[in-house]
Amino acid sequence: MAEPARAAVRGLVLAQPQASAQAIWETLAARGVVPLPSLRTVSRWQHAERPARARAQPRPARRFEAARPLQLVQMDTTSGQWVSGAQMAYVIALLDDYSRAILAAQAVAADSTAHNLAVLEAAVARYGPMQVLYSDNGSVFRVTRHGPSRFQAYRPEVLAGEVPTQLARALQELGAVPLTHAPGNARAKGKLERWNRFMQERLLGAGPFPSIAALDAALQDWLHYYNERHQHRALGGVPAARLVGYEPRALPAGARPLGDICALRETRKVTKDHAVSLAGVRYQLPREPNLVAFTVELRIRPGQTVRVWHDDRLIVELPHGGGDAPDGLSVAQVLEQILPRLDPKQAQPATRLPRRPTAAGA
Repeated sequence: MAEPARAAVRGLVLAQPQASAQAIWETLAARGVVPLPSLRTVSRWQHAERPARARAQPRPARRFEAARPLQLVQMDTTSGQWVSGAQMAYVIALLDDYSRAILAAQAVAADSTAHNLAVLEAAVARYGPMQVLYSDNGSVFRVTRHGPSRFQAYRPEVLAGEVPTQLARALQELGAVPLTHAPGNARAKGKLERWNRFMQERLLGAGPFPSIAALDAALQDWLHYYNERHQHRALGGVPAARLVGYEPRALPAGARPLGDICALRETRKVTKDHAVSLAGVRYQLPREPNLVAFTVELRIRPGQTVRVWHDDRLIVELPHGGGDAPDGLSVAQVLEQILPRLDPKQAQPATRLPRRPTAAGA
């Protein structure tokens, strides 16, 4: 091709950087450029002559570190196929920003609210409540909705992100502040994200584990090594050294027991037969105190217990999944066990009352 044709393409590309190859080719044809290059040639020249776009550089992240233990705790979940078969495994961890120590971690089969609460409970039981819990925008931490829909109508507080999740509610009862970083900014939790990779390299590099339980057992053993013996380069020592002398904070005054704080919370209205229903299961409450038509609070530990509270008073603790209060029978039990054993009433012979005399017969 003659140089004038390429020079014409170069000039059009510089004058109209956003123009397509088809538009440039049509302009060349209108100007009578001879020889006229093909559309494919124009496209190749356009890419060669177009100025290189400046690559967007991410804003440098500011380095920060908490001033004391448990002032800031980061929480995150990492996942992978780390067990035999096609089952996914999840590792939920809490990292203290000041000491880089892992306060608690657990390998589980699902990244559920109940499992996150269990890991939070393990950390608080040993180190006390944190001041701030830093996390991402996962549904476990924050209710997120992306605008109204013609299929669903969300309340304004839901769209504004003001409705607390179970985990956010537990943190508020612990006196801690839940804090989420901006969406798509995973490096905000860079310390914990780096620990996730370090854990996968050191613990999971040997191959898949036979089960979730075996993975969790290996994780707990490795956590002791990490906190007590691993020389952290940024600290110049082991993470546990920064926790020496730390006095855990107590639970806020008037708070529920830790087991109830880190349980799922639901409310139910007591029916007229003194029972509540949860997930299709009926729970019979004791006869006293009488709570018919009152709203009670249920603290649920899946697979363990359901504790019923009313007006800051523990009413009863029942096994999760079924079971009645020890001092009363349910209506179904009365119908099945008591009524069939009652003797039927004996029919009484009919007796005729004497006829009252009338005035005429007197």
